[in-house]
Amino acid sequence: MKLSFTAAVAAAAFSTHASAFKVALDSNNEYCIMQVKYATGNDWDVDPATGAITGVPSGATVYNDGGAGSTIAQNGVNDPTGEILTAVKAFSGTITVYDPVSGNVLTGASLPTMTNADLEWCQSYSTFAPEHYCKADGAWDGSGQEGTLGGTLKECCENNHPESVYNSCIEKATGIVSMGDASWYGDQTDQKCVRNCDTLNLFDPDSTGSLSLHSFAVAGSSNTEYECGGLRPEWLDQDYADEDVCCENVFTSLQEDFCAYKSTTGSAPAPTLAYTGTSEWYVDGSNSICKQDCIAGTPVSCGGTIEEASVELYASAANCCSAQLAWLPSAGCEARSIAGENNPTDLFWASSDGCREDCTGDTNCESAPSSAKLYSDAEECCKKANNWLDLEWCETRAARDFSSTSTGTGQWFVDYEDGVCHKDCGNNGSPECELATSGSLNFFSSASDCCKGSLGSVDQDACVQGSTQGLTISTVPTNKWYVASGGSGSDQPCKEDCETSGSAPSCGGIVAKNGIRLYDSASDCCKQAYSWVDSDLCEKQSENADQHTTKWYVDYGANVCKKDCAVDSTYPECDGYPEEQSTKMFTSASACCAAKLSWITKETCETASITGVDSTDSDSPGTGEWRKNDSWSYCVLDCKESGNIAAGDNILDVQPFVSSDVKFYGTAAVNLASGDGYPPHCDGVTSDSSATQYEGSVTNCCKSINWVQAEVCYYLSTGGTPTQKYFADPSDRTKCVVHQTEDTAAPVYATTPAVVCELGKVTLPADSAGVDCVEDIGVSTKLYDSLDECCKTNVSWDVDSCKYGSQGTDAPGSGDYYIDWSIEQCVQDCNNEAPGSQCNGIAKSWQTTFGSEETCCKQISWVNRRDCLYYQTR
Repeated sequence: MKLSFTAAVAAAAFSTHASAFKVALDSNNEYCIMQVKYATGNDWDVDPATGAITGVPSGATVYNDGGAGSTIAQNGVNDPTGEILTAVKAFSGTITVYDPVSGNVLTGASLPTMTNADLEWCQSYSTFAPEHYCKADGAWDGSGQEGTLGGTLKECCENNHPESVYNSCIEKATGIVSMGDASWYGDQTDQKCVRNCDTLNLFDPDSTGSLSLHSFAVAGSSNTEYECGGLRPEWLDQDYADEDVCCENVFTSLQEDFCAYKSTTGSAPAPTLAYTGTSEWYVDGSNSICKQDCIAGTPVSCGGTIEEASVELYASAANCCSAQLAWLPSAGCEARSIAGENNPTDLFWASSDGCREDCTGDTNCESAPSSAKLYSDAEECCKKANNWLDLEWCETRAARDFSSTSTGTGQWFVDYEDGVCHKDCGNNGSPECELATSGSLNFFSSASDCCKGSLGSVDQDACVQGSTQGLTISTVPTNKWYVASGGSGSDQPCKEDCETSGSAPSCGGIVAKNGIRLYDSASDCCKQAYSWVDSDLCEKQSENADQHTTKWYVDYGANVCKKDCAVDSTYPECDGYPEEQSTKMFTSASACCAAKLSWITKETCETASITGVDSTDSDSPGTGEWRKNDSWSYCVLDCKESGNIAAGDNILDVQPFVSSDVKFYGTAAVNLASGDGYPPHCDGVTSDSSATQYEGSVTNCCKSINWVQAEVCYYLSTGGTPTQKYFADPSDRTKCVVHQTEDTAAPVYATTPAVVCELGKVTLPADSAGVDCVEDIGVSTKLYDSLDECCKTNVSWDVDSCKYGSQGTDAPGSGDYYIDWSIEQCVQDCNNEAPGSQCNGIAKSWQTTFGSEETCCKQISWVNRRDCLYYQTR
C-alpha cells in the first residue's frame, strides 16, 4: 500500500527535524497521536480515559482541551529533553498540523483534507492500551496485568520472541499488525527482493525503536513512494541486511545489479528510470563481438542490458575478447567491440589480395570480417600480414580513396603477354601507365631495369621502346635478324624483325616478344646460327628468297656441278638453290668438279656442268669418310659396296683404317691402295649431300649416336676384335656371357688377351672361368667391365647365383640357415641334395639368414621344435 496523504503530510512537515515518530489512537478512536522525537528519551503513552498524553518529560506542557473541535497543541520549543510532542485530532474530515519548531499551524496546499479513506486507515489499528505489553511467552493477557514496555517493543520481541514468533509478538503486544523487521527476503513471484514489512506500513522499518515514515529519493523524479513486500512467511529462512546480499543469495539466475534494480528503483509504482546495466562487457557469439551491458545504442558499444546471471560479464572489452573470443585477433575484437556492431573501426585488415581499411563512405573501404586481425595503419598491416607483397604496392592499395586513377607506386612491372613493362600508375593519359593487379610481382625503378630483370631474352631496345610508348612487343620492330627456318630448300634462313610487306622481302614479322635471339645483321645471323651453310647462300636467301649467289654445287645424281641462279632455259647451267642449304658451294664449275667429281675428267665435268648436259662418266666412288648408317645405329664408310679402288678415289686420301687406328681384320693398321677391293665397311655412296661425315674418325661418328654404347658402335662399325667385356645372356638374362671369339689363338692377337677362350668357354681370368664366349652383339647390347658388375646390374637380387651360374657351377652357399616359408621350416643355405642334408638351395638376397638352426627356429616359434628343421629325403 502506498503512503497515505496523512503520512505524506507528516513527512513533509517533519522531514527536516524528526528522526522518528510513532502513531496510535486515543481510546475513543478519535485522535491520531504523533510523537516526533529529535533525540532519545522517554517513551510515551495515551490515557485511554481522557486521551491525554502521558510520560511527558518534566517541564514539558501539553495543551489538550479534549473537547469537540479542539486541537492538541505543541509543547515548548526549548524542551530540555530534546523531545517535541505534537498531536493532531481527526474531526469533521479535516486535520490540523503544527510545526514542531515554530508552533505555527501549517496551512495551504500542503494540508489536504483528510478523506474517509484516511480516517479508515487511522481507525484500522486496534486501541492502544497500557495493558498491551510484551511477555516472555508472547501470550496475550487482557485481564489488566501490570507492567510497562521495557526498552522498545522491537527490542523486547527480538530478545524474547525471536525468529518465527517475532511477528506474532508485535501483534499481541500492540494489537497492531506487525510492521516487520526491515530485513530483505526473496519474492519468487516477482523475482525480486523485498523488505520484510507490512504492506500497510507507512514508516521506516530501519529506525530502531520507531516506526518513522519511510521514503526515498529517485534521481530525476519527484516520486518518493515505496512499497513494503509484506511480512516474511515465518517458515522462510531468509533474513538479509540489504537488497544486494539478498539478490546474491536468492536470485542467482539474475545479474545482481539487475536484481537490485528490480528490488528498489524498479519497484516504484511508476519508475521513471530504466535499468541502465553495469557498463561491463559480454560476448555476442552469433556476431563474434563483445558488447557493453547498457541500453542498446547509448553509446554505440551498448548491446542491451543483461538480466540473467548466466551471461558472464567482464570489466573491459579486452578481457571479454580474450576470455570468450580467444580465437579472434585480440586487437581486432576489442576495436570492433568498442566501435559497435556493424560500425567501422577505421583500422586495417589483410584481405586476399593485400590490405583494406575497415571503413565506410570511400571507394576502397571494405568491412573487415569478424575473424580478421586489425592493424593500426596500412604499413603495419602490409609488413606483418602481407610481407611477401611489395610494400609500396600494398600501402597504396590499402588507401581508402584508391581508384583506377590513383598514382600507384610509380614502379615498373613486367607484362609477359605483351612482352613489355608497364608503369604502376592510374589511367591518367600516360601511355606507359597501367595499375599492377598484384603486389607479388617484381617491381623495378625504371623500364630499362624491368626489361633487363624480367625480359632478358627480349631485345632490350624494343622492350624499353614498347614499355615507354605503351606498345606491345609484337608491334615494335627492331629491324634486327633472327633464325627463321631449319635450313632446308629455298626458305629464308634468317629474317628481319619487321612487319611483312612486299616492298621488304627480308621482313619475316615482329618476333621480339617470343624471346628469339636477334642479330644485328643477316651476316651475323648466318655466321652464328648457320655456320655449316655457305655464308653467301645464307645471306642472299635471307635478304631476298629470289636472290642467288651464282656459286656452284655438286649434283651427284647427274654427276655434274650446277649453278645457283634462277632457272632459265637461256642459261642451262642454272638450277636454282641446292636442295640442302648445307651443300658446299664453289666459286666456279672447275673448283666444284675438282673437289666433288674428281673421278670424272676435268674437261668432261666442266663441259657437262656449263652446257647442262649430264656427264657420261661412271658413278661417284663416294667420300671414303665415316657416316651414320641409314638407321643411325652404327657407322659405315661412304664408298662403293663392291669393286676395286681406283686411282684418285677419295678413300685413298682419307685412309680410314690408319687415322683412326682401326685394326682391320684383326691385324695392324692398314693403308689402302689403288687396286684394293673396297672394304666391307662401305655402305654405298649417299645421295644426301647434307649428311654429316666424320672423315677417318669412327670414334667421332659413334659419339654422335648417343643411344648406342660407344664400344658397341665401334665394334659394329669396324668389325674388329671383340671388346672382351661382359653382357647379359640374351637367352637367359639371369646369367652373363663375355664378348670374345670362341678360340683366341694367334694370329688374332699378337699378345695374350685379357680374356682367353677355348672351345667357347673362358679359361682366363680364373675368376670368370667357365663363362660362355659369344662374338655376336647388337645395338642394344650393354657391356660391363667385369662379371661381377654385369651380375650386380642385371641380377641384383641374386648376384652369387648369377656369377656361379654364368660359370656353369652352383653357388656353395654360406651354410647358414634361412626360413623357407613355402614349407615353414628352417633350411640350410647350400646345394647338397644328399639324403639327410638340410640344404634346400641358395638363399636369395632378400632372405634373412641366421648363424644357427636354434636362432632360425626361434623365428617360427609356433612350429614344433622337432618339425622345425628340413631334411632331404631322397
